[in-house]
Amino acid sequence: MCILMFNARVHSLIYQKSDIQYRLQKITKKLMDFQQYAALIGSGEVAPETLSALPSSMFGRAYNYLLNANNSAYNYMQQTAPVFQQMWMQQQPTQQTAQQQQMMSVFIMKQLYQQGRDRALQVETKLLKVEEEKLTQEKEKLETLAQSIEAELKAAKEARNKGIQDMAPKYTA
Repeated sequence: MCILMFNARVHSLIYQKSDIQYRLQKITKKLMDFQQYAALIGSGEVAPETLSALPSSMFGRAYNYLLNANNSAYNYMQQTAPVFQQMWMQQQPTQQTAQQQQMMSVFIMKQLYQQGRDRALQVETKLLKVEEEKLTQEKEKLETLAQSIEAELKAAKEARNKGIQDMAPKYTA
């Protein structure tokens, strides 16, 4: 009876070990995808043209980031541009041509749009760091669990083998 219990435990541990290895593999792949995405985000190269360079698991996230970054940058530009344009007009002499005013207005809007994109980048970078830390912690927990299961599996196999040896008939001549 003891052999059957140890045998069942060995099979259960083998199943658990396999499950943990599969989960570790998925987490490792996800971490690698996050790191590749973070590198692309950090370099500032995320654009509709560069989405094909990303892992497929990050495509949707990158697309949403692009939409969100564009929308938030545009809103930031629209909200703050009139204030900066008014400040510039007050500081400059009144002998400006319409072309000079238009050029400065475009310059201010481009700068504010870029500031809005930078703010969106900072938010996305913080979110990525938090998610990477969570995945790293989960990976470490699973690795520790895998080690304990491996030790228990080894002990269960030894106990099963010892039980088999004890039950084997001993012939003496």
